[in-house]
Amino acid sequence: MSALLRKPSAFENNFVHEQELMFKAQVRRNRLIGLWAAATMGRDNEAAYADELMVADIGTPDGVFTRLRSDFDAAGITILDDDIRARMVSMLKDVAETMRAG
Repeated sequence: MSALLRKPSAFENNFVHEQELMFKAQVRRNRLIGLWAAATMGRDNEAAYADELMVADIGTPDGVFTRLRSDFDAAGITILDDDIRARMVSMLKDVAETMRAG
């Protein structure tokens, strides 16, 4: 039997499921951090900004962080890179736990 025709193993199926879950968690995290950032910057269009950040990582490594850093700087908001990254990690963890539980 050809390797291309074999049935995927449980390990492979689990890996694919975990990758899909992580992608969905990152998209949700990006939206949440967008809402937080928009509120921090005093933007009127919080939901629209959050929607833009939902897909900022697609095709651009570290796209959400880069966008946040740029937008905070442009708004004159002083926030450390480590604080942005810590919030991103914390939000991703919370979203992933919520998705696994529900």
